[in-house]
Amino acid sequence: MASNSSGEPASSLDEEARAWVRRLQSGQARGRDARLLSDWCARSAAHREAFARARQEWRDIGAVALTHGRLFPRRRRADAEGAVLAGVDPRRRWFLGAGLSAAGAAAVVAVVRPPLGLWPSWDEFAADYRTGVGEQSRVALADAIDLTLNTRTSLSLRPAGTAEEGRRLRLIAGEVAVRRGPDAAPLTLDIEGAQVLPGVGSVELRRLADRCVVTCTEGSAVVLSDAGRLALRAGERVGVGAGGVSRVATVDVAQAAAWHRGVVAFDNTPLSEAVEEINRYRAGRVVLTSNALARHRLSGHFRIDALDEAIGQIEVLFGARVTRLPAGLVMLG
Repeated sequence: MASNSSGEPASSLDEEARAWVRRLQSGQARGRDARLLSDWCARSAAHREAFARARQEWRDIGAVALTHGRLFPRRRRADAEGAVLAGVDPRRRWFLGAGLSAAGAAAVVAVVRPPLGLWPSWDEFAADYRTGVGEQSRVALADAIDLTLNTRTSLSLRPAGTAEEGRRLRLIAGEVAVRRGPDAAPLTLDIEGAQVLPGVGSVELRRLADRCVVTCTEGSAVVLSDAGRLALRAGERVGVGAGGVSRVATVDVAQAAAWHRGVVAFDNTPLSEAVEEINRYRAGRVVLTSNALARHRLSGHFRIDALDEAIGQIEVLFGARVTRLPAGLVMLG
């Protein structure tokens, strides 16, 4: 039987990877499962490749199920399952277990785009570098390039380009600070809708949903997009996304880099934005249920490891009604 770099039979790894996928789509996955899966993927490249294969197979099945559901919305569940099975390679039927219904297809979407961000997405699990909730990590690449990953951050290595391009990294989610020394090799950072070329100094990239923010905190950096070439100097920031590139804005570098000191800083920040920031560092999810409450503004500095204090301050300052639910869910209304 063929083996892989981990020494385990390939079929054994594939079965374990498939078991992980079944666990995630069962609706019973919790934060502990995310950590265990991350450890499993970190064992070897073969483990990560097996999980990537299982992930793609599940996506393929989901695409078939969703298409069939749109074409035949009134078919009985049994008919739908039969049609799906007829259009899927038999090697993939291991996923179907009790049958793939519309609910099963919805589970595919939930795994690819986790509801409320309660567990990492597929791409985050397969990342080469990843931090969990409240974690930060430093990575020293060769050639005088240092990375600092903030909480819930995922990076993947990309195939090297030309000698002029040097190393390539893709920011999947979260926030990373990149320091490039004077003797460092060229580096290209791929983000949503653009590429960032750090100069000598430091640049921070942040991706939330499909919008990225690039902040130059020291030295210089260049942003390449469909809009052209944009140079940034220390203390300048630009947003990049599907809507294009925003105007360059001036920022307080000390506040922008507060997370390096283990602090979340708010300065007259709309509560809706403050809550999203809290959710990046805190296990579970805080949900605003009142539009009026969302329009309030919050100021203050809070320790990353004690963000429930921020929730308490919101309750006191704005008279918010706080409802705490299992799995770290907090409703603010």
